[in-house]
Amino acid sequence: MMVRITNIIIIAVFAPLLAWSETTCDFDYLKSELPTIYKKIVEKTDTLPKIFSFCDDRNHYLLNLSMFQKFNNGQGITRSLEKDLFSYLLKEFGANSYSRTSLMVRKDQQLELVTTITRQQPFKAEEIIQEVFIDNQKQPRITYGELQTFDRPQSIFAIFFEPITITDEDRLYLEKFKPFVGSHRLN
Repeated sequence: MMVRITNIIIIAVFAPLLAWSETTCDFDYLKSELPTIYKKIVEKTDTLPKIFSFCDDRNHYLLNLSMFQKFNNGQGITRSLEKDLFSYLLKEFGANSYSRTSLMVRKDQQLELVTTITRQQPFKAEEIIQEVFIDNQKQPRITYGELQTFDRPQSIFAIFFEPITITDEDRLYLEKFKPFVGSHRLN
């Protein structure tokens, strides 16, 4: 139930932002709009969730992966499940582009928000990296530093359009996540 409420909050936050948006949901749309949408989600939820978002020309879909921690004894989604789930959802929804946003820690312990945006045809992958600062003594407690964009065709997060083979049992398991995918039809 809490996951549904979180997804409703996320959709309620990003739907108004999209009301004036472009008519095509694609790589360029994700690159230009997702950073703003993500910051609004952070502002409303006071969290830094892992978000998977994708487009199918007319619709923008969003899945908050932080829900895995609630159902998995505090552990997040594994990389292999993430790969299978994302690849499955992209194929099921006929996606043309996707983004994956998560918090990472550099070797110097600086937090970074890393968003990988990938287009299927012609293939293109970019990463948007932005420093994140958390100070519980200030409001807002989450602030951002400089934003940088890099071409990253070899990123480990740019592989979700690659074909996967899943068993019928795995497919039944992955289908259980479809109701948690929020969608918004663009103009």
